[in-house]
Amino acid sequence: MSVRHFRSRMTRRRFLQVAAATAAVGPFVRPKGLYALDKVRMAVWSQRLAEETNVYVSEERGFFKDEGIEMAWVPGLGSGAALRNVIAGNADIGFVGPEAIYFAADKGEKIKAVYNIYPQNAFNVFALTKQNITRPAHLAGKKVGVISMESGTRYNLETLLAVTNIKRSDVEMVAVGLNPAPAIQSDQIHAMAMTDSLLHNLQAKGLGAVDVIWCKDYLNLPTDVFAMMEKDLRPKRDLWKRFLRAYRKGVEWTIKNPEEAVPYCVKVCIDTKDPKLILDHIKIRVLGSSQSDTTRQKGLGWFDLPVLKQGAEIYRKAGLVKNALDVEAIFTNEIVAEL
Repeated sequence: MSVRHFRSRMTRRRFLQVAAATAAVGPFVRPKGLYALDKVRMAVWSQRLAEETNVYVSEERGFFKDEGIEMAWVPGLGSGAALRNVIAGNADIGFVGPEAIYFAADKGEKIKAVYNIYPQNAFNVFALTKQNITRPAHLAGKKVGVISMESGTRYNLETLLAVTNIKRSDVEMVAVGLNPAPAIQSDQIHAMAMTDSLLHNLQAKGLGAVDVIWCKDYLNLPTDVFAMMEKDLRPKRDLWKRFLRAYRKGVEWTIKNPEEAVPYCVKVCIDTKDPKLILDHIKIRVLGSSQSDTTRQKGLGWFDLPVLKQGAEIYRKAGLVKNALDVEAIFTNEIVAEL
C-alpha cells in the first residue's frame, strides 16, 4: 500500500468517524475545519443597535460558525429598505416587518417568511404630554414623525390609523430619522412613531414626560420576521436551517444570560455604549418581544398565522394593498418545525 493511498483511506475514515459522532448527539453541526463557511448576507433595517444584542451573541460565541455560517450585516434605513435589498439580490435573507412583505407581495414579489423574530409588536406613537395626544383619534390633523418612509414606524402608523378608522390623508407623515428629539421639542412634529427601545433611548437622554399609544393594543402584528425570496427556500433549505438554528441559539442564550450578553453588544453597537442602557434594551426587546404564548408552546420563531391574516385583511380593506394576500403561502412554520 502506498503512503498516499494510506493517507487517503485514513482521511476518509476519520471524516466518517467525525460525521457519525456528530450525528449521534442531535442536529448536525459541521465539524470545525472540515468545511469553508457559507456566507449569508442578512439585510437589516438599521446599523447595529443594542436591541439586536442576541445577534452579536451568536457571532461572538461562535453559534454561526458552529453551523458553518459566516453572517454579513447589510444595513438599511427601514424595514422596506431591508426587503428591497433582498429583492434586488443584495442580501440573502431580510430582517423585516410583515407590513413590508404585504406591500411587496401585493406588487407580485414572491416572498417567503420563515421565522418570527419578534412575535410581540414593539411599535408605538408617542407625544410630549403638552400635546395632549393620548389616543389614535387625537392624531387627526397632526404632523407625525417616522424614521423613514420605508420604515416599520411608518408601516405601523399606517396600521394604527387603519385599525382605528382614521383617514391616511388626515395625518401628515414626516421622515425625521433615528433622532426625532429636535423635531419633537421644537414642535416641528406633534408626535412620533417609534419602537420601544428607541423611545427608551430618548427618555434616558432627557426627552421628558410623554404619552404613549402602543400599536399592540390595537393589532399585535410581529415587529420583525426573517424573509427571503421564495425561489431560494428549497434549494438552500439546509443553509436556512443552519442559519436559523444559530440565530435562535443566540436568542436562547441571551434570554438566560442577559447581563453576560452586554459586553458583546458594547463591542459593536452604535447607539449606546452604556452597559445599563444596553441591559435595558435586552430586557425590553429580546426578553420582552421575542416570546409569546404561541412560541412558548411551539418554540421560538413560530408564526401565529391568524394575526398575520388579520393584518393582511386590514391592509386590503384600508386600501393599503389592492389584492387579497394568501398569508399561508407567504408565511410558513415548516423550517422552524425542523430546527
